[in-house]
Formats: sequence, C-alpha cells, structure tokens
Amino acid sequence: MNKSFDLFKKTLLYQGIFLILMSIFRLVFFIHFQEIDELSLYIKDILHMFILGFRLDLTVIGYIQVIPTLLIIFAYFVPKYTKYAEKAVFIVLFALFVIASIILATDFGFYSFFKEHLNIMFFGLYEDDTKALLVTLWKDYPVLLILIFFSIYLYLLYKFGKYIFSKKFQSKRSINPFIFAFVLLALNFIIIRGSFGMFPLGKYLPNVSKHHYINKMSHNGIRTLIEAIKIKKRDTEDKLDYVNLAGFKDIDEAFKIYKDINNIDKNKDNLSSITFKTNKVDDEDYNVVVIMVESFGMPILKYQSEKFDILGKLKKHFDKDLVFTNIVSEGDGTIASLESLVVNIPSRPDSFPLAQSKYAQVSFEFTPAFLFNKQNYNTKFIYGGDLTWRDIGIFLNHQGYDEVLGKINIFNGLEQTLPKDEYFHEWGVYDEYLYEYIFQTLLKTKEKTMIVALSTNNHPPFEIPKNYTKNLEFSKELQENLTSSLEYANKRFTSYAYALDSLGGFLDKFKQSKLKDNTIIVVTADNNTAEGIMKYKEDPYFTAKNIPIYFYLPPKLMKKLNIDSKVPGSQKDIFPTLYNLTLKDEEYISIGANLFDPNAKHIGFNRSLIVRDKNQTFKLNSLKDECKDEAICNYKASIAIADWLVKYFGNKGL
Repeated sequence: MNKSFDLFKKTLLYQGIFLILMSIFRLVFFIHFQEIDELSLYIKDILHMFILGFRLDLTVIGYIQVIPTLLIIFAYFVPKYTKYAEKAVFIVLFALFVIASIILATDFGFYSFFKEHLNIMFFGLYEDDTKALLVTLWKDYPVLLILIFFSIYLYLLYKFGKYIFSKKFQSKRSINPFIFAFVLLALNFIIIRGSFGMFPLGKYLPNVSKHHYINKMSHNGIRTLIEAIKIKKRDTEDKLDYVNLAGFKDIDEAFKIYKDINNIDKNKDNLSSITFKTNKVDDEDYNVVVIMVESFGMPILKYQSEKFDILGKLKKHFDKDLVFTNIVSEGDGTIASLESLVVNIPSRPDSFPLAQSKYAQVSFEFTPAFLFNKQNYNTKFIYGGDLTWRDIGIFLNHQGYDEVLGKINIFNGLEQTLPKDEYFHEWGVYDEYLYEYIFQTLLKTKEKTMIVALSTNNHPPFEIPKNYTKNLEFSKELQENLTSSLEYANKRFTSYAYALDSLGGFLDKFKQSKLKDNTIIVVTADNNTAEGIMKYKEDPYFTAKNIPIYFYLPPKLMKKLNIDSKVPGSQKDIFPTLYNLTLKDEEYISIGANLFDPNAKHIGFNRSLIVRDKNQTFKLNSLKDECKDEAICNYKASIAIADWLVKYFGNKGL
C-alpha cells in the first residue's frame, strides 16, 4: 500500500512538471504571435485566458493519467508487481509526454501558417505537394536548430522523470483498497471533465475577452487536434454522393427536374440555372435584421390565451404584422438550420456541418453577407453565446461578415448596471441583452446595415433572469398532449415565454424609434424542440417541424406588395425574399424561393426527409423514393443541387 502511494506521488510530481511546461509553452505561444496593440487594456482578460488555458491543459493531463491510474490500482491489489508497474508508469508517461510535445510543437507551426490552432485543415496538408511543403519548412524555419532544441528538451524531460521515479517518498497510509481505487478513478474523471458544471470543459469553451486573439490563446493544440480527428472521421464517413442517393444518373438530371425543363440549354452551365436577378419594387435603402430564435416552434401557440399568455409582448406584433405559418425548419438542431440560413441552401440529410468540415475556412461567395457587402452594407453576425460553439466563429469569419460577435462582445457593449453573472445563463447572454445590443447597434450605425442574429435562451437547462416571472395556466387539452411532467413542461414554456417577451420588448422599442421607417426585421426559429415533450395528432410530421417566419416591413414598403402568407417554405427562402426587397438589380444564386413571388414554387424542406407542399406533408423513407408528387421531385433535385453547389464553390476554395 505504501509503495502504491509512493508511486502515486511520483506520478503527480512528474505530471505537475509537464503541466507547468504546458503553461510556459502557452506563454511563449502568446508572446510569439502577439496580435494585441495595447496589452494594458487587456490585462484582466489575459489573466483569465491563462487560468482557463491551465484548466484545459489539466484535462489533457487527466487523459494522460488514465493508464498510470489503472497501473497504480493494479499495483495496489497485486503488490508483487509494483516494481514492474512503476517502470510501466514512467515509460507510459514519458511516451505520452513526447507525443503531447510533438503535437504542441506542430500546433505552433500550424498556427504560423493558418492563424488557427490545429483543425481539420491539418489533414489536408498530406494531400498537398509533400516535397514542396518540406522545402518550404526547410527554407522558412531553422529546422536543425529546432530539432536540436527539441532533442535537448526531451532529454531533460526524460532525466527529470528518471530522477523523480528514483526517489523514495515516505508514506504511511491505511485505506480500503476499493475506496482507494474509487478515489483515484473519481479524481481522474473530474480532472478530465474539467468542470463541476453542466458541461465538461472543452465541449463549449467560453470566451474570456472581446479580443479574438486572447480567446484563441486559451486553447491548446492537443484538444483541438482530438476534435479535428473526430470531425475528420465523421467527414469521411459522411462523404455521401447525393446525386446517386437521390436516384439521378448525373447532376444534369437534377437540374432538369429543378427547372422543370425537358431540354436544358447545354451552352449554359448549371450555375446559370440557379442564378436570378433581383426585382426591387422601390429605390429606398433599408437596414436588414434577421433573428433566429432558439426553439421558437409554432405548435404551442395553439394554446395561447389570457391564462396561458405564452406569446406575451410578441402577440400584438404577430397580430399586426406579416407572419408565415406554413413553414418547416430546415434542421432538427440549431446548426443545420443556421447553416441553411447563412449559406442559403437546403439542409442535406445526414450531412455534417460545414463549420466542422474540410470547408470550415472556405469562403462561399454566393452567400448573403457577400451580396450585401457588394451593395455597401455593413454586415454583422451576432450570437448570444460563445463563438467557439460548433466553430461558427471561424466559419462565419470566412463568409463575408464585417464583424462576427459573440456574448463577450455583447456584454462589453452594454451599459452594465447589474452584477456580471446576472447577464449570463449556461449558453450565453440572456436574450433581452442580445436584443438591446442589436437595437443600440442599429441606432449608432450611420451606414446601411445587415445583421443576422442567433439567440440562446429557451434551451436546456431553461434558465431565465431572476427578475422574470410568468404564470402559465395549463389547459386540460394541453396537459393531455404533454409527454413530460407538468413541472418540467412549465419550466420549458416559461423559458419559451421569456424568449418571446424579450423579442416583443425589442419590437416595442424598435417601433417607437426612427428605425421603423428604414429597417426590415425577419424573425424565425431554428427548430421546434417542444416536439420532445408533446404529441401531435393532426399532421404530426408537419406539426413537429412547424416554425414561423415573421416580417416587419416599413409601412411605405408594405403598401407596394401583395403577399400570400399561407405559402409553404423553410429557412432557405428567407434571403431570396430579402434580396428582392433590398438589393437593386443584383444577381444571386439560390435554391430557395422569394416568399413574396406568387409565380415561384413554394415548398418547405426538413432534413429528416420531410417535404411541405401547400396543405400536405410528405415523409420520405429515403432520397431514392419515387417522385409521387412534384414537390418530392423538387426536394430530391434541390438536395442534389445543394451538395453540388457546396462542392463546386468549396473545392475551389480549398
């Protein structure tokens, strides 16, 4: 037993040395690539960065410690093998330290090229010209000096380890072997998790500063490489041929169905088949704000009443303004629907998010921000959470936005009157502060502005501000359609009500300002996650995916339009509609339709193979299903074309 404690102490000491070396490496990394003009303005943020980085490094130590922990427990139960276990622990630790050091050094070199930590782009290097890459490394870096320094470093790391494991620590402990094993495993688990909160550290790494460089420095290359390997594996497994999956012999057949043309003009390329020109009805300039509200599904609004006032402050705006209700969400989760909105394509079934694929740093120049930039708009993406979520910060920085802003930017941009923690919930800032930031941004900006925003409330664990209260009385009919406890449903719907009250409050303030005359606002949802606690008797496939698309149009513009708000659609149709309201004679590429165009084909798509056409819903078993309806044919063709479009632009950008 004493020998096992002795071995455990040696392991902790050796791990501690390597943990210190990782912190020193982060300091060298930070100083070498320094991108901050005035460090004095960010001292507190830098301190928080190093603390967060230390915690993240500690999770790496936790993973490294797994095998030594098992060996120590083994030695505790079988004392006669303690000597061999000690040798094995040292060999394992040193070997893993070498691997970790190589990864960190590689991350250093990778960052010098791409200004990002190791990501999926790393796997594209071996597809490059290997000889040319080696020549470049030889010319641009003192390779021999680096190898000499690295060899000395490894030698010293080895000698430190030998010295530590040769020492004798006096231990006099008595503890039940099963308790000892449990404590060691529990400790190892906690270190790997890195957090006592809802989420393990590293799953959603928080931002600590409004400066992007400081946020990036809290990461380490080992964790980002592990994530890249997962993404690469998924990307490889999900490498699907959507043309073949949809049953087409080639992409030309898909275009023929999409355009409803029997003989496509072979003198024109396929891209021209999905290229359109805007038909703006006036010469006015308008700001554009598109807000995606977390889990803003339509079905629960069926129960709206004075006693169950779930719409709250939003109700009067829904009653007065334009609301499309025959809409389905492109995705079943936030990232898929968001991608459909900001890239303006249908969500491909089983596809992996572009932000976490080999296309993560490709600029898709047909997407909305690029088009608005061409007509002198200032473009912003504003997310109420951390931009590290799903790597959207990196991806959207390549999609034409002048600014990509997260929760730390929102917080720092507000007049703060409360304790800091009252602005935040588990996923980001409370929605009311996101909307206040958007409102102030519009008031202060003198140029035409296009904003896309994503909220974070109405999401597990369904936190709301301390000062928000809502009394929702559940009708008997609603209770009969719940599949969860009333207590849990009340928690979810109170969070939902808070999200809509926050949005309604924003619209109240907006309509009392000068912005109401020159700004278009669109509000939609990412999905209807309430389907998880509700059952739907009528048209369940449509109802489970049903979300709204709300439009506020300045009165002078509204008078010039004749709109049928009953047409079906999905997120792919939002920007084609906005292009025709705001951009003068601009060519745009789109698979979606202008919702205001009575001559367009209006069909809603959901990536779960659900198609919404007028007043009927189709659920396909697979993309190979027969075209029993024109809407199904259009869906199959649109998915094939969307994939072709991603690869057409994506491969050019790689």
